[in-house]
Amino acid sequence: MLTKRFLRKRLGRRSRLSLQEVRAMITIPEHMDLSENPKQGPLPFYIGIHEIISTPLHFHEHIEFSFIIEGSGTESINGKTHRLRPGVASLTLPNHMHEISCDVNHQVRKYCCMFDINILLDSSYDSEWCGLLYKIGSQYPSHVEFSADETKWISEILHKLLVESNRASLLPGRNSIICSMIKEALLRFVRAASCIPSADISREPAMKQPFWPILQYIHVHYTDAVSLESLSERFDVSASYISRIFKQYLGISFLTYLHQLRIESASNLLTSTNMSIIDIAAETGFESYRTFSRVFQNLKKVTPSEYRSMHKSISR
Repeated sequence: MLTKRFLRKRLGRRSRLSLQEVRAMITIPEHMDLSENPKQGPLPFYIGIHEIISTPLHFHEHIEFSFIIEGSGTESINGKTHRLRPGVASLTLPNHMHEISCDVNHQVRKYCCMFDINILLDSSYDSEWCGLLYKIGSQYPSHVEFSADETKWISEILHKLLVESNRASLLPGRNSIICSMIKEALLRFVRAASCIPSADISREPAMKQPFWPILQYIHVHYTDAVSLESLSERFDVSASYISRIFKQYLGISFLTYLHQLRIESASNLLTSTNMSIIDIAAETGFESYRTFSRVFQNLKKVTPSEYRSMHKSISR
């Protein structure tokens, strides 16, 4: 993440610029934390109705599900832009970058639901649809426009979720009801996203429960120093077991999967910001620019600078 300490270390000391001057020079996605919104009880969860004119490019470690009630504008998620209007829902996973710009005199009013991904995982049966959830933003789109009937259904779910969240936190069954309603809303989103014709639906075997927490952890911490050895120690299983289940359930090695996550994040930074490529390499978890450049070219078939130039030309 781009912290103040990181910025001063990279630029401040060298050029003696203030943090504000550095930010003025570089488009930097802001880091936002769930703790910045008031939690409604013991769950790492928040829901509210927000009125928005614009939001800066930002990212966070939690999932955000939003649903437009009124207004219009555009939203960019990982460099891909779509229109906002009533009935449009968006889903951003941890570390997905997004921003909103409203049309003049059409301020957006939306449900905003944010939560820690861990509250979704309480059953081995969840792996069936959570495997699809992690395809959002890559194989499946990050937004859908619901039909009139589905819009009514989603609106009712979110209204009930808002009402339930404002109940006393010690009320019996409150947390379970909240989690079940979140899952219903997300399942309807995933179902709609997976039915879009352009979506590339792969028929992978259902992920087994021992594998799911490992995969979830990697998605949240892929910018850190993650290795088979560190995962082995954290989850108390052998490194060879983790390596084997990656091949079994995803068809690729652990390192290939990790590199794919990092390069997708780097691609988003290349198209969404004007950060230097060296800084992007560091921010996405690569220890050296040489490794980053080699892996990027292997996966994208072009250099990072060529990728940035190509996408800037397309966006003009």
